[in-house]
Amino acid sequence: MKLYTEEQVIEMIEKSRQTGLTAEYLILTTAPIELPTDEEIYEAGKGQCTFLPSFVYGAQWMRDKIQGGNK
Repeated sequence: MKLYTEEQVIEMIEKSRQTGLTAEYLILTTAPIELPTDEEIYEAGKGQCTFLPSFVYGAQWMRDKIQGGNK
């Protein structure tokens, strides 16, 4: 799944209107948001969070919800 910010979507729509480029082309040429892996979430919480298991669980839960469910 690819995720884009609201600003990126608006920019793609405006660029499409101005240039006639297709949505498919603009999607292929716009860098999507990259969600963190489990390892990156764990590393981000290590050393900065007293409640590491809760932080990791919460961050993974939020990432899964953004992706559309319990993955």
